[in-house]
Amino acid sequence: MRAALAVALLLLCAIGCARRGASAPPTERQRQIARLQEFSQEKGMPRTGNFRRADARKAAYYLCYSTGKWELPEDYNHLRYKESDERGCRIDEAKFDVYFHRVEAVAMVNTPVTQTLEEASDERALMVAAHEEVHEDPQLQRFPREVAESATTLLGILTAAEFAMRDGDTATATHLSEDARTFDRKAKAVNALHAELRALYADHRAGKRNRAETVVEKARLFAEHAAACKSFGNAHSINPCLPAFNNAGLAFDHTYTRMYPLLYALFEANHSNLDLFLTALRGLGEKLALQGPPGRRIAEVERQIRDATGTGAAGRSGGIP
Repeated sequence: MRAALAVALLLLCAIGCARRGASAPPTERQRQIARLQEFSQEKGMPRTGNFRRADARKAAYYLCYSTGKWELPEDYNHLRYKESDERGCRIDEAKFDVYFHRVEAVAMVNTPVTQTLEEASDERALMVAAHEEVHEDPQLQRFPREVAESATTLLGILTAAEFAMRDGDTATATHLSEDARTFDRKAKAVNALHAELRALYADHRAGKRNRAETVVEKARLFAEHAAACKSFGNAHSINPCLPAFNNAGLAFDHTYTRMYPLLYALFEANHSNLDLFLTALRGLGEKLALQGPPGRRIAEVERQIRDATGTGAAGRSGGIP
């Protein structure tokens, strides 16, 4: 029995060693993201297990978000959600507004390099990877989720831009810096559209607008936004328009745009310097940890950012240092 067991173990070892030896070397994309992760750690981000391996069998993550025709949640956390596959959501779009989200990575432990991320442009791949790394920063996790996604969106773009410059890719760095400004223009428009449609649906529920009027006005507002977003600027890592011109697409993007203009103003108030901006955000996070329940912290974030940027409560821009 012992001899047979020894032979079996030798065979298993040989098979396992052969498999390890036959594993593919890291691709240039994996090496690029590894360098980005080292750069992120220099900025105080924690070391994560993200993107340490590739998964050629995983093309992307397929997520389905939906909501009612006259419902407009604040963010994706209040949308109906289910995981899907490449075939789509298979939800009745006559009854619901639907957004089928095909994404390269998700915030999770040890998320791999998917095939979609492997094939993405440098701008998109670096931004996505940096965004997921920023999510793991314990100091930034002190922000309420309504603030956190806007913060990680901006920090993801800025971190990717500064890394690209350090890595010698001036063109990618320039494109990403432009994307940060483009997303600011987009965020202001998305936030305005969200407010208009929330008011429209409230009027409909209150009986101030009938169904036919609401349908026409909803279509008009989305059509105007679809036309306007084309003028926000060229984009390399982000979509300047909504991912779907309906309530689901709008609520999803509002998760990322809600606080972005204030945060971008804070970045500019810190001389458009990533290190200074990170220090300001982390200091704000420490103050928030001493505050009351998370629900009250959004107003406190807004107040402190407005104080730091010289922006009044009404949103008028004051003197910025």
